Amino acid sequence: MRSVNGIDRVSVIDYKGDATTPALQTEGINYEGLWLMGDDLDVNKLTTNSIGSVLEIYGVEAARATIVEEIKNVFSSYGISVDIRHLNLIADFMTQGGGFRPCNRIGMESNTSPFLKMSFETATKFLVESTLKKQWDHLESPSSRIILGQIVDVGTGSFDLLQNIQV
Repeated sequence: MRSVNGIDRVSVIDYKGDATTPALQTEGINYEGLWLMGDDLDVNKLTTNSIGSVLEIYGVEAARATIVEEIKNVFSSYGISVDIRHLNLIADFMTQGGGFRPCNRIGMESNTSPFLKMSFETATKFLVESTLKKQWDHLESPSSRIILGQIVDVGTGSFDLLQNIQV
């Protein structure tokens, strides 16, 4: 393999556990350099765990798909299967603004719901912060409603049933 700037080390591995299909695993990424390899490499099968580089080169939908695939790979390595809808929700949250944000307490700080932030992690910090800033929570997120013991406004909790009862 020729030298490509931005790629430090290359090793041959089995592609997704398939011993008949070889793949190259690199340390570093340089899409443009790999694209120039043309016939020597199937550039339609490039994958990376660098969400930022996927976002920059291919856009937000490709970054979202990469997030789903990477989370699925982490869980499957431990033999855990997770419904794809849950992974899609996580990826949607992370790419909602057209970029990507971490799914941790730093990413949660941009959310406007104090109870949603408290349900994630470091409840005391978010409680003090929201109190000092006199923030309101309109209880629009499922997490904030669950914390207060209210019915979530989805599924069977999304409507009321009124019936006339003749006595």
